[in-house]
Amino acid sequence: MAEPASASRRLKRLAHAMGGTLRVTSKPKRGSTFTLSVPVETATRKTIKGPAPSAGAGKARCLKVLCAEDNPYGRVILNTILSEFGHRADFVSSGEAAVEAASRGDYDVILMDVTLSGVDGLEATRRIRKLPGRAGRTPVIGISALGSPEDGARATAAGMNAYLVKPVTPAALADAIASARK
Repeated sequence: MAEPASASRRLKRLAHAMGGTLRVTSKPKRGSTFTLSVPVETATRKTIKGPAPSAGAGKARCLKVLCAEDNPYGRVILNTILSEFGHRADFVSSGEAAVEAASRGDYDVILMDVTLSGVDGLEATRRIRKLPGRAGRTPVIGISALGSPEDGARATAAGMNAYLVKPVTPAALADAIASARK
């Protein structure tokens, strides 16, 4: 398990990468308070671009999303964004687990970290594409800190429907999900 100071430094780097700040205040025998501030866009129906609500429904359809992400902070961010959109997320931390979960064929979309240890996200996507039926056709959106055109081309060649560079904004994620599901 990571040391608290190390975890705090990583979270501060993540906050900075998102254009924000992290403030930590500690009191002996009382604990610590972490305050994360990051700028975000106000989500509107136009920004979200998901499926239109059906007649009488209050919001867009809840999607079942498989997230292959091995970083606990990345999981928190993805889960927060997806929850705000009304989607339900299941998390796995390896490419092997992503392929196994995807083989059940009950996900609407898969968010795949490209740089997983062991079987990476590219290889996991290639394996998912070989699955029979609906499971092999599930849209896969790659997510990575690697942002060169070559990285995006490798993702496409592996069978990913879209490729996002971290830090992922809610608007970019919503656009990628909507586009991948068309």
